[in-house]
Amino acid sequence: MIYLITILCMVFTAQAQDLEVPEHLKKPPTSENTILIDDDKAITPKSIILIIADGAGIGHFTLSYYANDKFSPSQFQHVGLVATHPDDGLKKVTDSASSGTAMATGQKTYNGAIAVDEDGEPIETIIEIANKMGMSTGVIATSTVTHATPASFVAHIDYRKKQAEIARQMAKADVDLIFGGGAKFWGEDVLSILRDNNGQYITNINESYNPSKRLVGLFNDGAMDLHSEGRTPTTTEMTKRALDILDNNTGGFFLMVEESQVDWGGHSNDPEYIRGEMESLNDLIDMCLQYQLENQNVLVVLTADHECGGVAIHDGDDGNLDVQFTSDYHSANFVPIWASGPGAYFFDAMMDNTMIGKQLIKYVKNR
Repeated sequence: MIYLITILCMVFTAQAQDLEVPEHLKKPPTSENTILIDDDKAITPKSIILIIADGAGIGHFTLSYYANDKFSPSQFQHVGLVATHPDDGLKKVTDSASSGTAMATGQKTYNGAIAVDEDGEPIETIIEIANKMGMSTGVIATSTVTHATPASFVAHIDYRKKQAEIARQMAKADVDLIFGGGAKFWGEDVLSILRDNNGQYITNINESYNPSKRLVGLFNDGAMDLHSEGRTPTTTEMTKRALDILDNNTGGFFLMVEESQVDWGGHSNDPEYIRGEMESLNDLIDMCLQYQLENQNVLVVLTADHECGGVAIHDGDDGNLDVQFTSDYHSANFVPIWASGPGAYFFDAMMDNTMIGKQLIKYVKNR
């Protein structure tokens, strides 16, 4: 085990230097011209757990490797890399809405878009497809549940900041379970919509519920507390309860779990924040992979929607880490992807983020 007393942080302010790009390379590839991987021999999973560590690039995982007691991603059987750019002019840097949409639908869109195309038309999500296939579905986030990534799997709207409208859509959407923060967006009018659409609402993870109804659990007014400050319930506790509920469907389930606040540690250039959220991620991975060992028809995939902060790890004094940031926003850096379970071999590749959505949707349809 690795123990570090202190993490040193330096905001690296190197002079920016432009790099001229050939004209034909200035617009990144769209999903239409991404190379597909031959998956004719794929074993189709019955159920899928997709874990998204928001904002976590190679630097964040490196920080966790050296600064936490364990590095749980090493348990996965397969690993690859993901390009995350949007379909937004010449931009290479995505936001969580565009990248979330790519993974939820298999289709690229512009930054800020929640499961809609450039014309504002809805794109069918894996949650909607899974419901049609008779699977149970759920989303979990440590942000507000109406934040960009969870919203991309459930709602359809032209701009991610419209969280009140996203809550209204979620209240009547065909998703069986929603856990996380954000009660402030679920006033009595929204809860009334939820109840009118066979839904129920809890504020305690251990609260009783009616298994014949959809379940929304909101455990904080805004985002969930930081892991290092005693998040209650923890991401792992929310996910374990969700699995206990969704596992009752013999038709299988699709569950998306987002460790939302890794990203916020990057935005704030705060290595302790990142370390705490990555510690939470380690616990989540341990639980999900143990569940997968006991239920070997389950595919577990871990990735990120983008990198945030341009994180780089250097030697500090006395064995500590010198954590450097190149910005307080997202970067175009590739992010890792890990997978374990049936069909996991597909992710042993360099891929576009749309390929995650396309392949998971294919698994859902081919069950």
